[in-house]
Amino acid sequence: MADVMSEEKMCDVKWGTLAFVGFLALIFGILMLFFPGITAAVVVMLFGVLILILAILALIFALMSTGGRSTLLLLGAILGFLLGITAILAPILFGAFLAIIIAIVVFAIGIVSIVIAASEKAYPHRWLLFFLGLLSIIIAILLLVYPAAGAVAIFGVIVALYFIIFGILAIIAGFTLRKVKKEYCAA
Repeated sequence: MADVMSEEKMCDVKWGTLAFVGFLALIFGILMLFFPGITAAVVVMLFGVLILILAILALIFALMSTGGRSTLLLLGAILGFLLGITAILAPILFGAFLAIIIAIVVFAIGIVSIVIAASEKAYPHRWLLFFLGLLSIIIAILLLVYPAAGAVAIFGVIVALYFIIFGILAIIAGFTLRKVKKEYCAA
């Protein structure tokens, strides 16, 4: 009985919509890849809007709360407003700040990976873990030395590549669904 239900649901899905969304994602991804700086700025600005929304919520909770938490929530709201406005007004600066934070985390991951590779003698293929750590440290150093370029790479190029990959997979899924629907939903 479950197979019949899944076939009925499958027959209701519009394959063209999935393929169209994939096509749009692919086009946007390609455009973003050609304009990674603009993409990075927009992504960071949207992140700033999210931070502002969270700051407003923190302010509301601070005003509604009583006790010691209200002070912390109020401080968080103020910090959120400052960060959100900075992200909107100076997206490259804020993106560079985020790239530096990401670099610090990636550097720590690299150090831990190398330490584990050096200390765990029984770990299979520990040389891969060592190279992973080395690669992480190199990327972290590049992000620390070139934070603005790192911000564009992280928030522009990676987002563009995601949209391209998502678009290709959605197009494939749409046309695969079309083929399956022709076989099973012909009645």
